[in-house]
Amino acid sequence: MQSPRPEERLIETEVLVQVPTSGAGKLRLVEYTDPYSIWCWGCEPAIRRVEQVYPDAVEIEVRMGGLFEDFGPMREQFARMSGGRWQESVLAFMTAVAEHHQMPMDPAAMMETIEDFTSTWPACVAVKGAELQGIPIGRRYLRRLREASLLEGRAIHRPDVQEKLAAEVGLHVGRFARALEGGAARAAFEGDLQECKAHKVTGFPTFEAGRGEVSLRIEGWQPWEAIDDTLHKLDPQLEGREISATKGNALVLLHHYGRCATREVSAVFGVTDDESSILLEDLEADGKVYRREVGKGVMWELPTVG
Repeated sequence: MQSPRPEERLIETEVLVQVPTSGAGKLRLVEYTDPYSIWCWGCEPAIRRVEQVYPDAVEIEVRMGGLFEDFGPMREQFARMSGGRWQESVLAFMTAVAEHHQMPMDPAAMMETIEDFTSTWPACVAVKGAELQGIPIGRRYLRRLREASLLEGRAIHRPDVQEKLAAEVGLHVGRFARALEGGAARAAFEGDLQECKAHKVTGFPTFEAGRGEVSLRIEGWQPWEAIDDTLHKLDPQLEGREISATKGNALVLLHHYGRCATREVSAVFGVTDDESSILLEDLEADGKVYRREVGKGVMWELPTVG
């Protein structure tokens, strides 16, 4: 698969195939993604909003796209652009993306493990290995891979890191390791690659939303508001849960996910980042949550018990 050029641009596009009348059954939202993709990380607020606001109306599916089978050509391109200082060029690119989508990221920490990074495919295979133990835990593992890479700078392409993270989310590590070593996880990933090819998906993130034969595709990063609008274009009568921006609901959200970025809380509540920041800071003053500043963003977590 060719290197996905949309990963490098600040473009959002959507192609409306047809706007249907409201029909029976859930809308289907398919996310074509990669654990390493910094643009896909920027779409996490939209994903969490769909999960929380439309749990009975929208079914989310995830496909691993394999951003870079071989990072070598991209590294060479960055080197040409920067007179040989490719790491500085990569760092500047990642910093610019983080400032654009405003999700917490630590590009400097990510650079510390880039020397032996050659492909995003091992992390994609690891996600498919986790999914063999169930889709819900596979989704938790994908999220944990993203956090480990983009917030903590951990080398999620390395098997030992993958297994440690598998244990953190509650996977059976032995079964997980066997799925990777025995080829079952790789076979599942190959299936996702074939689906990407069949749907002509070459950039990540790409979303396909629809019901039956009617669909709408979005290519490139989108703020949560745009994903919300897309779903309502497909079904103008789509109704979601109203989740008020209260301290109690913020705590419920954090108990459910473990940690959330400010922008993710904003997306679920449907409010501005300033409004959610004030709410979370009040909880911080009460000792109910604590902040972890990452780059120019903030992750909110519950206090550790014990």
